[in-house]
Amino acid sequence: MSKTVPSPSSASSPSGAESPGDNEVTADNAAEILAADDDPSISAADSSGRSKPSRRTLLTVGSLAAAAVVGTGAYLTIRRTNQGVVGAHEALPLVIGGDICAAPLYAAYHQGFFDDAGLKITLARTQQTEDTKDGVGAGKYIGAPGIFFSWLEPIYNGLNAKLTAGLHAGCLRLVVNNDSPYQSLADLKGSTIGVPSLSSSAFAYFAIGLSEAGINVDPDGGDITWRTVDADSLGTSLADGQVDAIMGSDPAPLLPVFNGTARELANNDAEEFCCSVALNGDFVKKQPERAKALTQAWLKGSAYVPDHIEEIAKLEVDNNYVAADQDVVVRVLKTYGFKASASRFRAAIEPGIEKFKTTGFIKADVSAQSLTNAVVADLGIKD
Repeated sequence: MSKTVPSPSSASSPSGAESPGDNEVTADNAAEILAADDDPSISAADSSGRSKPSRRTLLTVGSLAAAAVVGTGAYLTIRRTNQGVVGAHEALPLVIGGDICAAPLYAAYHQGFFDDAGLKITLARTQQTEDTKDGVGAGKYIGAPGIFFSWLEPIYNGLNAKLTAGLHAGCLRLVVNNDSPYQSLADLKGSTIGVPSLSSSAFAYFAIGLSEAGINVDPDGGDITWRTVDADSLGTSLADGQVDAIMGSDPAPLLPVFNGTARELANNDAEEFCCSVALNGDFVKKQPERAKALTQAWLKGSAYVPDHIEEIAKLEVDNNYVAADQDVVVRVLKTYGFKASASRFRAAIEPGIEKFKTTGFIKADVSAQSLTNAVVADLGIKD
């Protein structure tokens, strides 16, 4: 039975949770760390001699959590502190951020799959300036859909979150104008690329391909000039020549492609999974049965979408979940592969981590298997 609800609004923090901005940084203090990073004498390089991202960069990319190299060569980790998890009888706030690819969440919510699992769910619309990952890690939100590549580095650096299943493939695009001379990722060396933020899923994912093409992606002195552009303005910035390429999640980077003025240079359609279920770590640890039920209901939502694309597209538009026309949402959803799984997701993460290590945002000597074990929560779901 379909469920009709008013358009969601920003959620307040449950159980008296404080704002993520109130977190205390316990590694002496952040000011001293950032001041040290401004000293050009303090730097790090991997075994190949390529400069690794600075601690200031990692604080930006990882959103308040980073491994910081100190003068002795030891590693100092700044970690978020959890601010409380909702109780067993309280509503579970899940994040929506305006992306078409959150269709499995919308389907599960409106088709009553969460209700069937005995879960009370609220959808919380975040602001563009809010860090979703930090909100989930702090317990302000119980979960969020998200590209798993963008969660690896924050969890590696202490974010209190776990990934429990993969939802679908495809939804990230790197786009250039039709008359652009760029024909491959390697050609982008020296270019200016527009991206919604340096903590975005698109940045995390395409940093891998760019790094593998021999490009230093470090925002501090690398081979690319990164320009932060509001998602809604990505197409305009490309058309006006403010940037040479744009990257982001659907629908923003695809709109100029649909208009016939641009083309995709790269995407993540070939990956088995892109979006995943990300849950607060303490929720998974303390309430594993609810975490399992929530994940299974979410997976049912993903299974529902491919045979009901027109319906889900209308639902996304009518409820103001996305800022796009219904025909655009339909075209985008038809490009995804909805083969959700918890069991196959674990197997897909490990090689993904090996790839992500090439960016320098995770140390080269980190065990992909160990990090996978830390990132993924096995809730006993066989799907």
